[in-house]
Amino acid sequence: MEYVKTPLNQSISIENIISIHYFEYAKDFAYSGEFHDFWELVYADKEELVITAGAHELLLISGELYLHRPMEFHNLRCNGEKAANSVILSFSSDCKQLYNLAGKIIKCPKKCKILLGKIITEAKNAFSSPLGKPHTAQLIRKEQQVFGAEQLIQNYLEELLIALIREGGNTPSLEQPSPFNDDTNSRLAAICDYLERNVEGRVTFQELCRQFSVSESSMKKIFREGIGSGAMDFYNRCKIDRAKKMIREKEENFTEIADRLGYNSVQYFSRHFKKATGMTPSQYAESIRNMA
Repeated sequence: MEYVKTPLNQSISIENIISIHYFEYAKDFAYSGEFHDFWELVYADKEELVITAGAHELLLISGELYLHRPMEFHNLRCNGEKAANSVILSFSSDCKQLYNLAGKIIKCPKKCKILLGKIITEAKNAFSSPLGKPHTAQLIRKEQQVFGAEQLIQNYLEELLIALIREGGNTPSLEQPSPFNDDTNSRLAAICDYLERNVEGRVTFQELCRQFSVSESSMKKIFREGIGSGAMDFYNRCKIDRAKKMIREKEENFTEIADRLGYNSVQYFSRHFKKATGMTPSQYAESIRNMA
């Protein structure tokens, strides 16, 4: 008898892992937001998370997840009342069926919760990068990995996504047709990138419009319909997010941070910081020390 080898079809393939996080947030945590060209899965493990997906603000309760499609603006914050925990996975994949999951709040089945836990366990076996550290640009491999850890991460994530795709269609999509064409989406991404790169400065709304040759009314419309807030609101959130990072890094005092971020005085910086976070810079620094 002549046996014939049957190549296995790959319905979904995870090409790259960009980040694996398990976060434990303070109740007033807020992240300014970002765009990127890969998928990001957010799972509310404990308590509630408020997320932005494009122009929508959504509430994730414990046990729910959301999949952000590539180039979708997104941010995340706690509700201000209770500290929350989350799993965040970002990855690359060409699987078109993932778009059927994007734009939905999904109640995570028990099997998928178990798979998420296994992914976190294997991430600790594979990488030395702290899972609770934000702004991790690259996962660092351990010198001595547990055998098969990276492959299991891939297998578990692919199994998780297959299970979600099979369960898909039961929850109505929250996505609406984009009011923008691809050129406008690209422009919005470019403007946000410009603001993030110039966060240590004093970009005005008028200067921003001139920089991108956009009228003030068009700029307001681009941000209102694409993100759900104004351009300067986004810019100010970026400043506060950078200020938090600088405070955590403990390399500069509050006066130096205020000066670097373009505030007229440390007093104005402190008022702006408290309005955005509910804490003064000193109180935020103390909260970081208490977490150590």
